[in-house]
Amino acid sequence: MAAPESLSDRPVIVLSPHLGDAALSCGYLMSQLALRSPVTVMTLFTHSQGNPSRTARAYLNKRNARLAPPLYNQRRTEDILALRSIQVTGVHFGLPDALWRRRDDPRVPKVAGDLLPEVSVIYPTYRWHIASGQVSPHDKQLRADLVQRVLLTTSADDVILAPLGLSRHVDRVLANQVGNALIGKRTVGFYADQPDAQKLEEALPAPKGMEQLKFDVDQHAKAVLLERYATHTRWVLGKRIPALDETVFLPSSIA
Repeated sequence: MAAPESLSDRPVIVLSPHLGDAALSCGYLMSQLALRSPVTVMTLFTHSQGNPSRTARAYLNKRNARLAPPLYNQRRTEDILALRSIQVTGVHFGLPDALWRRRDDPRVPKVAGDLLPEVSVIYPTYRWHIASGQVSPHDKQLRADLVQRVLLTTSADDVILAPLGLSRHVDRVLANQVGNALIGKRTVGFYADQPDAQKLEEALPAPKGMEQLKFDVDQHAKAVLLERYATHTRWVLGKRIPALDETVFLPSSIA
């Protein structure tokens, strides 16, 4: 099927945990919707902060980056230009992603946190913390702030699409929780995170009261979009961009 007609006459807000996540998951859908109505991608976690932990340093090394600020600056620029190429507006929330987030602990002197970031970061390791699917209690206020920020910058006419949070990355889980917290206050749907959805052997988990809509994707057009994210997609997908399906779940009332 084509892009859902139920979304064609309403502004659409897509919540993206990281720069490029929304494009990977529903980039072609966004390009088609933008032909008929305003589409905005709100990317939540777009910055680094402070000295890198060992885990953050490994992330930088894999991307051949010596310093985080220039890398993130390049990623933000890529995101704006890529979205602009499909007539989509990009908004960056300016928050540090999980690699860099620190807890406010008066027991840890700032100098100690600067010298040994592991004592102050909320998620010191990737495998056991960032990829655990368990959002830290230290991020409870952040989640509440994100919900309020989205409410303040959207209207009742908007349809908000949040990720399903399939990868168990805490930032994607957080974005999913924000979407769930907005149900009842806004019209909320969900999109299947890619490339994680491609790896699932079982059916995608359908949120309660929502219908699954899968539509035809012009894979060439999507690959052209993803190639604009040179500092992101090549590390997530490899040298060759595979075919990535797009699936959304919408409330039964508008599906």
